[in-house]
Amino acid sequence: MILQQQGGGNLYKNKLISWTGSVLITLFLSTILIFVLIRLAPGDPVTLFLGQPSDMPLVNTPAYEARVIELRQELGLNQNIFVQYVNWMKRLLRLDLGTSIYTGRPVAVEIGERLPATLMLSVTALLLQIVLGIVFGIISAVRAGKLADSVIRFVCVFFASLPGFVIGLALLSVFAVNFHFYEISSSSELHRLWLPAVTLGLIGAPQLTRMVRASMLSEFGQTYITATLSRGLSRRHVVLYALRNALIPITTMISLTFATLMGGSVVIESIFAWPGIGDYAMTSVMRKDYPVIQGYAVITVSIVAVINLIVDLIYTLLDPQIGSKGGAEIGKTPV
Repeated sequence: MILQQQGGGNLYKNKLISWTGSVLITLFLSTILIFVLIRLAPGDPVTLFLGQPSDMPLVNTPAYEARVIELRQELGLNQNIFVQYVNWMKRLLRLDLGTSIYTGRPVAVEIGERLPATLMLSVTALLLQIVLGIVFGIISAVRAGKLADSVIRFVCVFFASLPGFVIGLALLSVFAVNFHFYEISSSSELHRLWLPAVTLGLIGAPQLTRMVRASMLSEFGQTYITATLSRGLSRRHVVLYALRNALIPITTMISLTFATLMGGSVVIESIFAWPGIGDYAMTSVMRKDYPVIQGYAVITVSIVAVINLIVDLIYTLLDPQIGSKGGAEIGKTPV
């Protein structure tokens, strides 16, 4: 028993070390990719900040050129790309995401101010997706081939075929413009949360519904389901047993969805003027605000890495065999 406990402890320790190493490598490679892609994108942040030639009568004057050179030196853009990357990494290791070109405020502070709004929207939308996806997925699987199944599958295909911005604009037109049930503003108050959350719920629920349906139908075909029915257990118990064993792929999809939502649903946040990090990132991309774009990307990658760790822990709780076998074999939970 002691040897088994020691072996289990070493296993989890090795998994933690392996996960930490993979996360560090992922973050390092992502910083290179982020930095290079941003620099390769067309546009100059200095000229965008100072103004375009058509907007300013003083463009191309000695004073303007001197200001361009001065600002490039302040931002470090006059150095080669390798030196710029090294300087950025040095600041990043000190948890310094830099300063916004436009506002002059620390990027970490500005993202920190907007992150709660994105978190609130993401959690609400995810809960709605989970409820809709699991409930209608189970109904579709239990009623497979019947009218209820056909209706649910049609609705899923319909919403999955629509672009997210179309759903958002349609709901905004109905509830804000026609019926005045929704306030159009840029605040993150609770009474403005429901419509963007419903929009994101309708966008993500069809995929989860189809995943739940497919996973449940796969479980219904297993021999342990027949054995459970032969014991005289109720249909509700059978469905719960099947759902428990189908949670692994469902959890994977939910985690990916949450990571996407936390990265900022850029289009939906922009449509509803929701002051989250997605809308902030979109504005910064249009402005070529390098420090903000880089900081947003690093934060997003870090969030995804943390979510993946949490999902690995959930996998171990759902099926201990994943923790003992490294996920290579996923056994069925005995009934």
